[in-house]
Amino acid sequence: MSSDIEVPPVLTLPEGLVGLPDVHEVDVLPIAGGEFLELIARDERGLGWLAAAADDVRPGMTRALVESGRIAADEALIVLLASHGEPAVVTANLAGPIAVSPTGFARQLVLEDPTYDLRARLGRLAPSPVDHR
Repeated sequence: MSSDIEVPPVLTLPEGLVGLPDVHEVDVLPIAGGEFLELIARDERGLGWLAAAADDVRPGMTRALVESGRIAADEALIVLLASHGEPAVVTANLAGPIAVSPTGFARQLVLEDPTYDLRARLGRLAPSPVDHR
């Protein structure tokens, strides 16, 4: 991921995910040169998601949630991505980010604030190419 966050290789979600309360362990695999994470449920065969660092999608989101007391300063914040429609549009679930402790314990937040969209359209996630003129 382009944001400097550390996410352990296995997440433990004691409370599961919203709508998926039986998902308690998730393997984390960096993909696309580290820009994204693939999350694979250990408890639900064939279930997985693409995720990104929250600050790559909404700069300053982690800081805002730390300052509001929603997450601890040492927690990483990731958001789940989805593809919708035709032509496909990739969106991020900013209303349900996942806070990850350094030890791998994770919890999904429910943010009932219009600032955090359920389907926020993605901008550029990758850094801009360097101009070598």
